[in-house]
Amino acid sequence: PPYQQKQVRLQLASVLRGILSQRLIPRADGKGRVPAVEVCIATATVRETIVDADKTRKLPDVLAAGLSQYGMQTFDQSLMTLYTRGLITYEEALRWCSNPDDFALRVRGIESTGDSAWRGTLQPEEPPKSVPGMTRL
Repeated sequence: PPYQQKQVRLQLASVLRGILSQRLIPRADGKGRVPAVEVCIATATVRETIVDADKTRKLPDVLAAGLSQYGMQTFDQSLMTLYTRGLITYEEALRWCSNPDDFALRVRGIESTGDSAWRGTLQPEEPPKSVPGMTRL
C-alpha cells in the first residue's frame, strides 16, 4: 500500500548488503553463453537512493559511478566489457542492453559529460569490424 512505501524503503535499505544479477548472453563463438553481471553494493549512496522515492530512478547511475571504487556495474557496463573483449557480438550486446541507442554511441566513443563512469570499462584498441558505420583508420 502507498502509505507503507516509505517504511518498506527504509527496511530494505537497512537490511540490504548487495544485489547480484546476471543474464546469460550467447557467446560470439557460438559455444555456450557468458554471464553479463550487474553488481550493486549497499553503500551509503545506494541506501539513500533506495530510501528517497524521488532518487530511486537514479540507481543505475549510482551503480555506474561505483565501478572503480566499489566494483559495482550495470548490465550495460558488463555488456561493454564482454563486447570489447570479443566474448559477445555487437548485435547480442544491443539486444540485451538497457538502452541500445546509448550503447551504440558509447561503442563509437561518443559519450556525454555524465559518462565518466564508463571509462572503467574496457575500450577496444580499434573499432570492431562488426559495428555498422565505423571505419578503421
